[in-house]
Amino acid sequence: MKTGHGVGFVALRLIFTAFCLLTSFYCLLAYLPFTYQQMIEGKVVAWPGVFAQLHPWLFWISFACGAWTLARDCRPGTRGRVAGFVASGVIAGIVLMCAPLLAGIRNEFRSLLWAAVWLVPLWWIAAIDLAGPGRRLTWRAADDGEDARLFWTSLLCGLAVALTYAGIYQIRFGAPGGGPGHQSLVPGVLAWSVMLHVLAFLALFVGLALIRGIACVCARPSLVEFILVGLAGAGLLLAAIRTVIFSAVSLMGTPGLVMAAAYAATLVAVAAGASVSLWDEREPVTSGVELAVRPLNLPPRTPRVVRIALLAVWVVLAYVLATSTAVMDWNYLIQTLAVLAVWLIDFVWIYGAVPRRGSPRTAGTPMLVMLPAVLLVGFRLLAVTPGSLTSLGVGPENRTARFDRYAGYDVSFRVLHNLVRAEPAPAGGGRVEMGEFYALLQRHTNIPRTVTIAVPDLNIVPQIMPATARKPHIFIVVIDSLRQDYLSPYNPAVTFTPAIGQFARGSGTTVFRNAFTRYGATGLSEPAIWTGSMVPHQQYPSPFGQANTLQKLVRALGYQAHVSVDTALLAVLAPWPELVELDKGIATRNYDLRRSLEELEGRLRARPPSDTAPVFAYTQPQNIHVSVISHEGNAVQAGESYPGFYPPYASRVRRIDAAFGRFLDALRELGLYDDSIVILMSDHGDSLGEDGRFGHAYTIYPEILRIPIVVHLPTWLRGLSADPDAVAMSTDITPSLYYLLGQRQTMNDPLFGRPLFTERPDERRAYARADFVVASSYGPVYGVLSEDGTSLYIADATSYRDYSYDLTTGTAGRARPMTAAVRNDGTRRIRETIEQVAKLYRVPSVR
Repeated sequence: MKTGHGVGFVALRLIFTAFCLLTSFYCLLAYLPFTYQQMIEGKVVAWPGVFAQLHPWLFWISFACGAWTLARDCRPGTRGRVAGFVASGVIAGIVLMCAPLLAGIRNEFRSLLWAAVWLVPLWWIAAIDLAGPGRRLTWRAADDGEDARLFWTSLLCGLAVALTYAGIYQIRFGAPGGGPGHQSLVPGVLAWSVMLHVLAFLALFVGLALIRGIACVCARPSLVEFILVGLAGAGLLLAAIRTVIFSAVSLMGTPGLVMAAAYAATLVAVAAGASVSLWDEREPVTSGVELAVRPLNLPPRTPRVVRIALLAVWVVLAYVLATSTAVMDWNYLIQTLAVLAVWLIDFVWIYGAVPRRGSPRTAGTPMLVMLPAVLLVGFRLLAVTPGSLTSLGVGPENRTARFDRYAGYDVSFRVLHNLVRAEPAPAGGGRVEMGEFYALLQRHTNIPRTVTIAVPDLNIVPQIMPATARKPHIFIVVIDSLRQDYLSPYNPAVTFTPAIGQFARGSGTTVFRNAFTRYGATGLSEPAIWTGSMVPHQQYPSPFGQANTLQKLVRALGYQAHVSVDTALLAVLAPWPELVELDKGIATRNYDLRRSLEELEGRLRARPPSDTAPVFAYTQPQNIHVSVISHEGNAVQAGESYPGFYPPYASRVRRIDAAFGRFLDALRELGLYDDSIVILMSDHGDSLGEDGRFGHAYTIYPEILRIPIVVHLPTWLRGLSADPDAVAMSTDITPSLYYLLGQRQTMNDPLFGRPLFTERPDERRAYARADFVVASSYGPVYGVLSEDGTSLYIADATSYRDYSYDLTTGTAGRARPMTAAVRNDGTRRIRETIEQVAKLYRVPSVR
């Protein structure tokens, strides 16, 4: 190893590489409409804002680290390139100090260009490495048994990874007290996981053996092997970036492919440059694989006992990664990246510990290559043979469900299971061509800002008529991420929401027990509440206020409005000079129900008696949003216990209940309660550990679609009819307010909501719907809710799978086998709805 190189070199180079990649990725987030709206503008997570603020200063630190790694190789042939790199870096740093880039970056195509530009410094430093140290290396053929070494490394790595994550599962969920619904690992599932992992790493061995076979016929086999390993690594990285990272942020199509290729090539170039810099020039290169993994490997003379100890520490770290990333994740993105990191380090460190034996091309090498192929055939036979694994506790009738469930908790198994999982063809004919359908969903999701949508002047009624009766006050509390089953009106086992329970039992209050959201996250769910309809999948068309039918109603009837204007409403509301803003100056993620309602209460108390204008108030607190819980920590207040519930969430729901109860008491004290419409609801639900899922991201599982809707009416409207067991959608709120305020000719269209209250039941029957199309706010995931809210079909164009759920059992429902009828009906309805939304909102053709 070179003098002055080693752990310090790797650490400094990692700092420089991480800074450039993070800057590039920040620009990419700005380019994507929904990540710009939620992460940069909305500050759902804190790191982008902090990083942007400190970016000019962090540049100097990272640049110094990168330049230092080049200083020791500043020799003839590279001195000019190093000097050019340093001079350019100094100029760039001065420019950033004078005009910070990230502080002014916007959601536009230029952000994508900046994302590419920030990869250039990494290519520059890689070129210096390859042109300097790379040219000074000596390349020779291997003189020992590299194939056997790679085979045993792959086999041991597959076993180690499978058993590591099985052990993590057993510690977290299999032990007593692991949580409701969790159970010990079934032997058949463990056997399947071990087979999957071993075969995956043996497949890697076959690929490397093939590369070595090609290289051995060349004049400099180790050099060719090194190049081919780099190309193969770039291909694997490209696939991983597209399927893991870019699918999670919905960067698809040509931009996604180009940027994935750019990131993959850059990472390989940087790794190649670091590899040749770390290699001792006095030793010839006999293995391209060994050279390629040098930056991540331990020093060659590290004692074996130290290697084993470090592997044990790495296993502990894998446990920490698995537990710390499970809750605050984006549809398994962070967990999957953590798993891929564990795979890579395990392979490299085990490879460094396995000694070479035998000659480079022994008679046993073909047998080593054939063994994985034989195992693969056996694996496929086992996968399709009826009764396989039955003796190990996984019979054919529950095998798929059991494996799918385990995949939610063991992300390493999940990655491989999703690769090999074969969806059975549904019975019957007429199967839809799903590939073309998924492409349609992708084209019509997260439509870029470069596509101009001419938002129509949308109206629920032909004309808003002056109110002929008393105008009630309206108070709408939309608690972000609130689930039905954490409220006592929906779940008798809940003991921590007494105020909401009393509210639900009160005179004039209706609990809609079969309520759902139209969109599985805030980004589009909140706009849909205000428009009373489905909306185009763009965040956001401008001017969106033309479609804001709730705002039109409130303004036309002279309401005094008090609204918490979060980042979504900032784009959705039309200019509103009369608006009194709640939570002004407070970041969206910091909206707290108690503070918001106390501010509103103070304004109500300060109103002079002569002010008789009706009040409209809307707030959407973030107390139980997954990002808030993660930021505040999972601690529960002393003395509180929530058996059968997720404690950090339930504890915060208790505080929400207390704040809501105090506000209702204030309304009663002020004499406003019986003159008010009070709506308690959510914009969407949340996953709280169901099959390992947390948060909402862009999924629309049953627990995310179910929401509470509880409506209290003033005394003079309590004679209206309502059906608490009928399907109620989040888009029904605005049409219901129109009806309650005397605007009776509301739009009857499948894209729109419908009034939940009418004078006669037959009026509601005129709005009957056979089904409701639902969607994610952030990704190409759509669904169809049918059979009176008891059946759900989901088409997921990020994982290229579809699902069917029976919603008659539990909040999360029950997965059921797919049928041709469900798939064909579901895809047909989703197609029709996408076309109807495009027609209503004048969405241009998206290609």
